[in-house]
Amino acid sequence: MQTDTEWERWAVLAEAAELYYLKGMQQAEIASKMNISRSLVSKMITEAQHKGIVTISINHFFRRAEDLESGLRDRYGIDAAVLRLPRGFGHDEIKKQLGRFSADIIYSRLEPGSFVGFTFGTSLKEAVDALALKPPLSIAAVQLAGSLGASEAAFDSHELVHKLSSSWNCGSVYLHAPYIVSSEEIRRQLFKSMSNNQNAEACKSLNAAVVGMSSFDSRSSSALYAGGHISAIDMKDMRARGIIGDIGSFSLDDDGKLIEVDSLTRMVAFDEKSWKSVKNRFGIAFGDSKIRIIKASLKGGWLTTFITDEQTADKII
Repeated sequence: MQTDTEWERWAVLAEAAELYYLKGMQQAEIASKMNISRSLVSKMITEAQHKGIVTISINHFFRRAEDLESGLRDRYGIDAAVLRLPRGFGHDEIKKQLGRFSADIIYSRLEPGSFVGFTFGTSLKEAVDALALKPPLSIAAVQLAGSLGASEAAFDSHELVHKLSSSWNCGSVYLHAPYIVSSEEIRRQLFKSMSNNQNAEACKSLNAAVVGMSSFDSRSSSALYAGGHISAIDMKDMRARGIIGDIGSFSLDDDGKLIEVDSLTRMVAFDEKSWKSVKNRFGIAFGDSKIRIIKASLKGGWLTTFITDEQTADKII
């Protein structure tokens, strides 16, 4: 509960903020009206933001490449959202803008009271960061893969679920395990624990899931490599078996078929049956290094909605 002094301070800050933001007065005019210095007005406006008296919302306007969206639907039979960006954007800026765009698409499909799952990936992280800034929804965020142990938050499903659940003050269902364990038996034992059993049940009730994609054509794109779970030699061996990348925890060939590998039986993550039963399966990816895994994911029916940028979409139609 606020004291009288705190309440009075709050009221003064709110008055200064209202004059500045809603009535469009200059700081000098506010200083004169409130009989204070101009520098104090500036400090009060900043303090009003920090205390949450003022909240600022920025509405990004995104242009969609509807012709390419139609082309993707016709070729792959999936829903597509393609972002059209001005020329000259670098890789990092495209990723950030695509994350915001993806957040808009995903947010519009979320149903209150539903379970929503997340894996990991740099593009997916940007989407979660943007989702966290939106008005909260009463969902439960579900971790779909064990921790990769990478230093970068983008490669840790636990961190992404925590970011969204703490920002929205909503439910969360974690998977308390590393991404890959030493044996299939250890994997089975982990899922027998009470908390992980709850995760397995939540995965069966998912209304939506969001996944990133890793390419084995590029070490920098592979989450498994980034997390230290496979070596460059391992990647070479997997490529020799026809594996071109993975979506979520599924290793695919160019036709989108699941390739069984030893590590797959040791991965602590959702299974194929649970994944393909999810109503809304979102995939986010862009860039030349992801072209093959994107095509494979779409050919294999792993996604219901694919979100990308204009340049990437043009290369996969």
